[in-house]
Amino acid sequence: MKKYSTFTFLFFLSISFVFSQSSQDRAAEARGEQLLKEASQQIKSFRSLKIHFTYEMDNPQLKVNENMKGELLSQGDRFHMLLDGNLFISDGVNTWSYLKEMNEVYVNLLENSEGGLTPTSIIEEFETQFRAKYIRQETYKGKKVEIIDLVPNTPQPFYKYRVALDAASKMLVYTIAYDREGGTYTYSIDRVEPNASIPAGQFTFNASLFPGVEVIDLR
Repeated sequence: MKKYSTFTFLFFLSISFVFSQSSQDRAAEARGEQLLKEASQQIKSFRSLKIHFTYEMDNPQLKVNENMKGELLSQGDRFHMLLDGNLFISDGVNTWSYLKEMNEVYVNLLENSEGGLTPTSIIEEFETQFRAKYIRQETYKGKKVEIIDLVPNTPQPFYKYRVALDAASKMLVYTIAYDREGGTYTYSIDRVEPNASIPAGQFTFNASLFPGVEVIDLR
């Protein structure tokens, strides 16, 4: 009888633990989704957005570490991103990826582009592309930030993204993409200019400005 009671106690204890864990997971997912919705709504509320950022690529296994400054101007699905002389542009339908060292531009459809192309795209697309989970609140460079992990719903080169939002404003602070070879790709936001002015022609690629450029059309 004593053995039966002990077994019963342990069984219900394990069931309670599993139920508690699943409840915590659901609460963490709900919290993560709510915070990202607030961040997404804020980003989409701006007429345009200009972001100055630092990009870092790090892979200890390959002994690779690169640091670059970049600038992103976006309006809806359209964007113009300059990163270390390389240029990434979309008019909302097409994308142009210009590689300075090769003097080549690759043209593709936006729908064929991989997620996480710009610092804000994973936040704007999280509801359809990812499963969110709230991790914790912590202090980063003197400010309180909310940490959320995003796991893609379908297989892709990056198996997880980590997002940090300002706890007060819900503005993006940084994003980190994790690949399957141990590499991380971090966008750290240095400065944000809401409703920035947009110079003419920013969302199309003008080949005449790049003498001798080779155009590779993948559409």
